[in-house]
Amino acid sequence: MISILEDAKKLNPRLIELRTAFHRDPEVSNHEERTAEKIRAELEAIGGYQIRSGIGGHGILADLKGGKPGKTIALRADMDALSIREETGLPFSSENPGVMHACGHDAHMTCLLGAARLLRQHQESLSGAVRLIFQPAEEMSPVGGARRMIEAGALQDVDAVFGLHVWPNLPIGSIGVRPGPQMAASDHFSVRIEGDSAHGAMPHLGHDALVAAAQFISAVQSIVSRNTDPLEACVVTIGVCQAGSRYNIVPESCLLEGTVRTYSPEVRKQTERRLGQILNGICEAMECKGTLNYEYGYCALRNDPEMADYMLKEIRTLFGEEAAVVPERPAMTAEDFAFYLTETPGAFAWLGTQALDDPDVWPLHSSHYKGNEDALWRGAAFLASLVLDFKR
Repeated sequence: MISILEDAKKLNPRLIELRTAFHRDPEVSNHEERTAEKIRAELEAIGGYQIRSGIGGHGILADLKGGKPGKTIALRADMDALSIREETGLPFSSENPGVMHACGHDAHMTCLLGAARLLRQHQESLSGAVRLIFQPAEEMSPVGGARRMIEAGALQDVDAVFGLHVWPNLPIGSIGVRPGPQMAASDHFSVRIEGDSAHGAMPHLGHDALVAAAQFISAVQSIVSRNTDPLEACVVTIGVCQAGSRYNIVPESCLLEGTVRTYSPEVRKQTERRLGQILNGICEAMECKGTLNYEYGYCALRNDPEMADYMLKEIRTLFGEEAAVVPERPAMTAEDFAFYLTETPGAFAWLGTQALDDPDVWPLHSSHYKGNEDALWRGAAFLASLVLDFKR
């Protein structure tokens, strides 16, 4: 373990170079061409890996066989950036207007490439094999890129799968892993309400779709407060409301879009059902017509308890007892790594990035989120150790 940590620290200058290159040139979901080229070039420079490109879009699979027989372990990193205008002020800020690595995928790719180099250095000590999964389109909810990678064979003959995500709510040097649910299911819904337009001074001659929509927005909050067990988690958020063309015209239609976040499959189904019931009731009362389109997105991310315990053991061995964090509660954010865990035992970790001397905590998906270069070597060492020490 000492060797892995020291080797990882020596790699950090190169890891910073890689992260800088990824951050400066971000690409959105399904457009990760240059990102894939950078990854492939680094893997070829490391040597020893059997590389397959164009998997599930712009994804890459890279396999390395160890010097001893054993299991095959997969490690995954996501590749895509977000449609956000960067405001970090970093000297290597995005050079692509309106696109930014605001969710830390630049760090994830870097950590996995660092692990790739460490595993190559320790190849003779590796029992079994490792498969590196560089996945596109993680941010493309509710579809995502994980299922395409799985369909293309990313988990074929794999015995366990691990991944990580940078986490600004945890201090640098700590890693969080929670047995069972760690992140939520993420669904998307849209509602269209159709009424009849009229002059704003004579609303009784029309049927106001916007008023119906306002009542719907208010009423759906009761799904959480009155239909969901208080000990279960559920979030219903409406983020889009589009209606009307002029201040003195009763709108004839209104479009709403929102998201539902849950852990329980039963709560998920109940929420979908109640959205439809509430919409139908309000539209009948307001003499409008309503249509609900509900899309199931990412499932809840549930860590295999045995694999989560293994992760925590590795964290303690590598970085000390205080570095291993078991979050008290899961997050309501979502991750399509969840689909890998429905196919293969594994676990997902949160890699702390909050600098101890920095009072500002910018969240993920913020235009100000900077990440932390001191997390790179830690993430690389952690991922490599999960493969080297796997004995199941």
